[in-house]
Amino acid sequence: MKRRPVATLKNEIDAVLFAGRILMESGAEVFRIETTMNHIADSLDIEQFEVYVVNQGIIASGTNQLGYQESKVMNVNETAIDLGKLEAVNALSRSLSKKNKVTPSYVFQRLTEINDSSLYSIWTILAAYFFGAGGFSLALGSSPIDSFTAAIAGLLAGWFIQVGASRIHTPFLTTILASAIVSLSVNLFYFLGLGETRSIIILGALMIMVPGGFFVNAVREISHNNFSIGFTLLMSALMTCISISAGVAGMTEILPFADQMTGTFSTETVTAIGFLIRTLAAGIGTVAFSITYNVPKRYLLDIGIIGAISWLLYMILKENFGMDIVAVFIPGLFATLVSKILAARRKTPMTIFLSTSMFPLIPGLSFYRGIYFMLTGSNELAMTHMRTSFVTAFAITIAISIIQQFPLSLFKKRKKQVSS
Repeated sequence: MKRRPVATLKNEIDAVLFAGRILMESGAEVFRIETTMNHIADSLDIEQFEVYVVNQGIIASGTNQLGYQESKVMNVNETAIDLGKLEAVNALSRSLSKKNKVTPSYVFQRLTEINDSSLYSIWTILAAYFFGAGGFSLALGSSPIDSFTAAIAGLLAGWFIQVGASRIHTPFLTTILASAIVSLSVNLFYFLGLGETRSIIILGALMIMVPGGFFVNAVREISHNNFSIGFTLLMSALMTCISISAGVAGMTEILPFADQMTGTFSTETVTAIGFLIRTLAAGIGTVAFSITYNVPKRYLLDIGIIGAISWLLYMILKENFGMDIVAVFIPGLFATLVSKILAARRKTPMTIFLSTSMFPLIPGLSFYRGIYFMLTGSNELAMTHMRTSFVTAFAITIAISIIQQFPLSLFKKRKKQVSS
C-alpha cells in the first residue's frame, strides 16, 4: 500500500485555507469566502474541493495534485474589519487561473504579504478618529464647539483602541473602557465650559465605535439564509452597543460633577445652509470611518459621496414625513444600489462600499440610547429608542435584500461590439 506523504505547511489545501482565514478575519461574508476559496482551489488543481464556513472556523477538503484526499479544519481569530485585506485577497484570486500555473508557495507568499500589510499609519488612523467623531457630531446637528469637543473625545477613545488596548484580549472590555473614556472626557470638558449640548457631543464621539460593518454583514448573511453566522454577527453588534452603554453610564455615575442624561437632544429647524453643512460633515465622517476599516484610498471619495447623499436623503425624508422606516429605507436602497453598481464596475467586493457608506444610517446609536436609558431608569425613552433601532434595522434589511435580488451582471459594463 502506497504511503501518503506528510502534508507540508505550504501545500494546496493550506494555501486555500490561509486565504479563507484572512477573508473571515477581515469581515468578508460567507458567500465571498466560499467563492474565493473555490476559485483559488481550482487554480491550484484541487479536485472535488468542498468548503464549509462556520462561526470562527473553516472546514475544507479536496484531492491535491498528488491525488491524495485531504480534509482540514482551521480556527479563525476574532474578526476585525479590514476591507483593504479583503480586496487584496479578492484581487489575488482574480489573477489566478489554471492557464496561469502557480505554486502553493507563491500563493502563500502573496497571502503573507497581504496579511502583514497596513494601508495607513497609526497617525492617519488617529486623525480619522478625530475627524470622524467631529464630522458625525456636526452631521447630527451639533454646534462647531460641540463638534470640536466630540473630536477630542473621539481621538482619546481612538488612541486607547489602537494603542492602549493592545494587551486587552476581550473586545467587549475594550469597548467598555473606550466608551468610559469618552464619557469622562466629555463630562470633564462640559464641566469646564467646553461644549453646549453634552448628549450630542457624546453621541458624535461614540459614532466611531458603532459596529456598522458587523451589522451590515449580519443583515447580508441572514438574507442569504446563513442564520447561524448572521445572528452571531448581530449579537456581536448588539453586545458592542450594550458595552458602549455600560461604559458611558458607569463612568457618568461615578463622576461627582456629572449627571445621567434624562432626555434626548433636539435640534433647531434645519435651513438650506444647515442641510449642506450636515451633509458635508456626514461625508467627512464616513470617509474617516472608512479609514479605520482600512479601505483603499481610491475608494474613499466614492464612499464619502454615497454616505453624504444617504444622510441628506435621510434628513429630508425625516423632516418632511417624520417616519423612521421611510427615512431609512429610501437612503438604504440608494446606498445598496450604488454600492452594487460600483462593485460591479470596479470589480471589487460590494462589502467595501456597503459596510462603510451605510454607516450613517446604522441603528447603533438608537440601540445605545435605548440601553443607556434602560440602565438609568428612563424606561419610556428606552422603549422609544429601542423601537427606532429595530424599525431602522428592518428598513435596512429590506433595502439590502431587494437590491441583492438583481444579478450582478445587470450592473456590469457591456463590452462594445466591434463591427467587421
